Amino acid sequence: MKAELTATIGGGMLKPDVHLPLPDQTRVKLTVETLGAPSDAGAAWSALKARLQQRPIHGGGKPFTREQLHERR
Repeated sequence: MKAELTATIGGGMLKPDVHLPLPDQTRVKLTVETLGAPSDAGAAWSALKARLQQRPIHGGGKPFTREQLHERR
């Protein structure tokens, strides 16, 4: 079997992101390549907020009235 997959290191052990259909104690050959640092969620939110301040999203239309939103039939 030959497969390319991603894994995370935790406690000094590789933890594959998907289940490998191999029996326990199977020997495998590994080639390890780092994928980069995990993304910083705080930095991503800050970048998104800054982008929205520069170019806000507008619906472009007239807002509904309360009666239109709560129309009863």
